[in-house]
Amino acid sequence: MPASNLTRRTFVAGGAALLAGVVAGAGIRPFVAEADVLRPPGALPEDEFMARCIKCARCIDVCPTDVLEPLGIERGLLQARTPQLNFANDRCTFCDKCREVCPTAAIGAVDPQAPEQGRIGAAVLYEDRCLAFLETGSCGICVEACPYEALSFDVGRRLVVDEAKCNGCGECVRICPANVFTSFSGGKARGIEVVTERAFREGGAVR
Repeated sequence: MPASNLTRRTFVAGGAALLAGVVAGAGIRPFVAEADVLRPPGALPEDEFMARCIKCARCIDVCPTDVLEPLGIERGLLQARTPQLNFANDRCTFCDKCREVCPTAAIGAVDPQAPEQGRIGAAVLYEDRCLAFLETGSCGICVEACPYEALSFDVGRRLVVDEAKCNGCGECVRICPANVFTSFSGGKARGIEVVTERAFREGGAVR
């Protein structure tokens, strides 16, 4: 077979594959943008993050508090093995190590003291689980534990989240006793949960 024909055939095949990839990517992109996952601090917007993340797990391996874990297939194969935050046992300290090891710049810099410039997510209270709502004066350890003073009590000693200070570090979730030793109806979420920015704007979401 002449070399020119082989080259032409390879070029045409490569062009077709590229076009197919673009079409497939265009179809997937809207679904990626709607994904509701707590990403590492400083992560790019979801569609951009997914376009860069190569699922290398370096950010997961380097996390000193082990709050980063690979996402399972429950969100679909596209998101599987990408990093997500889980505050069941610890919180994010904003150590910046995940950004330092990311080889594709899918994670940028973030200032934990300036949530308005970017944050992990925001804390949402669930009155049917929060002990401070179920029995006034019975709890409030998250108020004392919050390192950014984003939690306080109102005049009725019910918990209030200060949106301007909350950066989604997860300390309140880690320390919340609801659903740890006692089971409450309506799901597995604790009395306070950190949700993504999108979920927060839509009124919160119970996992």
